[in-house]
Order: sequence, then structure tokens, then C-alpha cells
Amino acid sequence: MNALSIQEQNLREREDWVREREQQDSYARRPQAREEEHAAPSPATVLIFRDQHQQEIRNYAIADGTLWVLSDHVVAKKVPLAELDLAATTKANDERGVEFQVPR
Repeated sequence: MNALSIQEQNLREREDWVREREQQDSYARRPQAREEEHAAPSPATVLIFRDQHQQEIRNYAIADGTLWVLSDHVVAKKVPLAELDLAATTKANDERGVEFQVPR
């Protein structure tokens, strides 16, 4: 290979590299949803107990007269529905734009 051929090959490799970098930069600049937007939690549900103390929860299930507070970090906590002021709990969550319904 002569010196001119080597220079041409180097130039082509450099152009390929530049094109690849430009594609990567273009991809990196594209608008992408932020991680915070995907992870943005919904408003917490507030529980209002008959003694009027309150507790905010993120995930729960209701079954057989019991509200189960669910969490990835701790064992589910059991709250008998009889301990809640259901009318106040429903009203407070409505005001927050959070749906809270007790199955009948």
C-alpha cells in the first residue's frame, strides 16, 4: 500500500468515526422523558382514623373488612376498616383528587 492509499483509508475511517459520533450525539440530544416523570408518584391516599389521627399511604388493598397497607420494604400492615372514619377518609381524598372507595 502506498502512502496515499494509507492516508485515504485513514480519512475514510475518520469520516466513519465522525458520522458515528454525530449519530450518537443526535440520539443523546433527542427529547426523552425524564426519569422523574416516569417515577412521579401519584398523590398519597390519606387515612383518617376515628380518633382523627391521619396516615398517608401509597399502596393498599381492601378485603374482608380489612385495609392492608402494602409496601416493598415492610410486611403489610393490617388496618380494620372499623378503625377508620370512612366518610372523612373519602372526603379528604376527594379533595386531594384521589379515589378512595370501600367495596360493599
